Amino acid sequence: MVFFYKLTPGTALSVSFLNIIEYIPGNEEKADKENRPRCQLCISSRMDLFKRCKTWIFSCLSLLLAGAMAFPSFAFYRTPTNKKGVLCSDINMLDDIVELGASQVILNFNVGTSDPAAFVNLLTAMNQKGLTVTMILNNTYRPGEAIVPEGASEAPNGMYSFNASSQEGIAMTTRVASETAAAFANLVSNWIIGNEVNNEADWNKFSSDDFEAYTKNYAEAFRIFYNQIKTANPEARVFIPFDHNWNQTVKAGWFTSRETLMKLNSYLSDTDYGIAWHPYPQDFMNADFTNDSRATESTDTPIVNMKNLHILTDAMQQPELLSPTGAVRHLLMSEAGFNSNRGEAVQALAVYQAYHLANENPYVEGFLINRLEDAPPEVAQGYSFGLWYTSGSESNPTSRKLAWTYYQQAQ
Repeated sequence: MVFFYKLTPGTALSVSFLNIIEYIPGNEEKADKENRPRCQLCISSRMDLFKRCKTWIFSCLSLLLAGAMAFPSFAFYRTPTNKKGVLCSDINMLDDIVELGASQVILNFNVGTSDPAAFVNLLTAMNQKGLTVTMILNNTYRPGEAIVPEGASEAPNGMYSFNASSQEGIAMTTRVASETAAAFANLVSNWIIGNEVNNEADWNKFSSDDFEAYTKNYAEAFRIFYNQIKTANPEARVFIPFDHNWNQTVKAGWFTSRETLMKLNSYLSDTDYGIAWHPYPQDFMNADFTNDSRATESTDTPIVNMKNLHILTDAMQQPELLSPTGAVRHLLMSEAGFNSNRGEAVQALAVYQAYHLANENPYVEGFLINRLEDAPPEVAQGYSFGLWYTSGSESNPTSRKLAWTYYQQAQ
């Protein structure tokens, strides 16, 4: 072990720890055997050097210990250069994202089925391209695992609530949250816990569709992930996702975003949670949101999308929804989908208009298009949200749509 003791600017003394121990008082006999000088001046000098180095070593160790206590984790946040982003998990398309002019990327990580090692390579490549990464965490464990709420029926999309309603569930959720946060601590800037949490029925299957029990469980699970993520990386931001159904319900287990937000805020107002919004047009088949009749100027509007986004950001400025520091909470448009099935021109114009509206709203920190490449399973249902056409699979893009060019040019 070698230590460097700074003497004057530009110079340093290299001190071997073993040599220091060799010259401590009482080791003069060893020096004799090796025919080293034992003059009183030499011994005195060595003893003095030992004392000074020992003092310096313990001072350094004290400083390191104090630093470790003050900064227990790695602090990392990649500030994006603009609000432009896109959903993509194709490592071969990262150069295309950069060419698009985007500085943000979002992707899904299915806790329970995704391979963390494979994601490390992908996320590392994204960061090397200068992209701010947002990761969505979905619970795709199967019923019977403690992390899935006991009694939950089969989830239509294979996604469940994280279980925080039993001791076993809390233990497994905490372990999974800790492992996931540690694996990606220096790679992910924004984390989203679940998908459209106002919709228990389709995306967050719980043991029942009781609003009180469901929201309490989500709040507890969110807090577990929040604490583990913040422990791994204090600078990371953690978001709660909502769909555009501000004040309308669709079916049992599908609650309004407004009532879900207010209920979760009552549990989580002491945290610095952010909001991840999905501002789809009222008709997923029609990209033109500018004439959406259910996106009104009323605070009781049925939906909130890019046409009337200020309804949401106005609400976020109310005292009861401010962060613990008194600031307006972080906000992402984390899933903005515009269909091209009515023609590329309709999609392109909608993308261009929506991005400008996001850019003009000072509270929006990211506008993330769903998605870079068409997903064949979605296309089969009539949803061609991508900026690229694909053939056979999402990893086989064929040609850019007009919306890609419009989005690139949007400033």
